[in-house]
Amino acid sequence: MEIKRNNDKILGTHLINQTFFNKYKLVKKLGEGSFGMIFQAESPDGNFAFKFEKKRPNKRSLLKNESQVMIYLKGKGIPSIELYKEEDNYNIMIMQLLGKSLEGLLKESTEKKFSAKTIALIGIELIPILKFIHDKHIIHRDIKPDNFAIGYDDPCQIYILDFGLAKKYRSSKTLKQNPMVKHSKLTGTARYASVNALKGLEQSRRDDLESLGYVFAYLIIGSLPWQGMKAKTKEEKYAKILSKKINLVIDALLKNEPQELIDYIRYCRNLKYEEEPNYSYLIGLFKAIIIGRLKDKIDYKFDWVNINDAESHMKIVNESMDNYNLDNTSMINNMNSLTIGDSKNNISLTDSNMKKTNKDKMSYYDEVIDEIILTKESNREKDKEKENMDRNADYNSKENMKERKHGQCCLII
Repeated sequence: MEIKRNNDKILGTHLINQTFFNKYKLVKKLGEGSFGMIFQAESPDGNFAFKFEKKRPNKRSLLKNESQVMIYLKGKGIPSIELYKEEDNYNIMIMQLLGKSLEGLLKESTEKKFSAKTIALIGIELIPILKFIHDKHIIHRDIKPDNFAIGYDDPCQIYILDFGLAKKYRSSKTLKQNPMVKHSKLTGTARYASVNALKGLEQSRRDDLESLGYVFAYLIIGSLPWQGMKAKTKEEKYAKILSKKINLVIDALLKNEPQELIDYIRYCRNLKYEEEPNYSYLIGLFKAIIIGRLKDKIDYKFDWVNINDAESHMKIVNESMDNYNLDNTSMINNMNSLTIGDSKNNISLTDSNMKKTNKDKMSYYDEVIDEIILTKESNREKDKEKENMDRNADYNSKENMKERKHGQCCLII
């Protein structure tokens, strides 16, 4: 295993200064992980992030899943994708280059934690983005500080990253949610996972939002009480974290912080599986911290930005009032210019499907993502009897809890 890791690192070094697709020159290695490696690349069109994923026999590609979801979502707070391509040994995704992650910014901060105003500004930025993702029938399932990053050129804009574990949680046509099932393993990161996710239960919108609550707590305190717990196995560690979260007294955890943060976590933990969250209420909590509690303004003066950056971003926001509406029709554009493909399996949004007429634009995109990317079950709607049974089923009862093998393609519904 050590030899394999060393070989990967050597490969990463050798890739520097190489040019790919006659356009992208790799100039700097940005990091690596279980997914593979990521580099900064230069091209005549600017700077990009170049992400490699080593192909694994009989394993689904998280990078392909990520690129498909990001192309489908395309909107404010979602990094743009230039290209996804499958080579001999690697899957490659070229995407918008971003700045530092919230985790990186936290580690660089003097106090090793963020101010209440910055937490509130983060909430005001991120909750509408999550709402947009959820409205497009997708849940992220791995909310954590590492998966949020600021813009490369605009440190006041926050983006959500790493959609490798993202999944469609409901049908885009019927809006019927996936059945409540029980998984054998956790999907996501234990430190920030919701209580129900740690129990192995099927995730929904509530789980993304609860995870975001633990992110807020971590960023404002600097740590969480279940960090560093020792255990002999991963399963034992997860069980200890679950027990700690179940018995968590939120008021005690955030006793010196704004009450609105306590209200946020408590609200998210009380949401039902299929319940639609009140995003406006949650955004209002963070606005109340700034305007009501701190007697301040929503001016994008995060802890890591200077006044010039904040004023410049504020000017952009004022010139475009649609920035925070996150209306579906304004968030999807030019999808027909993007292609995911390789020589064997070309998935293109420029093919004959784009020639269909007499369809509402948004409804059409939902159909494309269902047919091409999300692997629709063609017989489900024809079976009316089964549909009625599913609709009336009590998914929370033990009788309907089923084990489903971990690792099943995230996007199959």
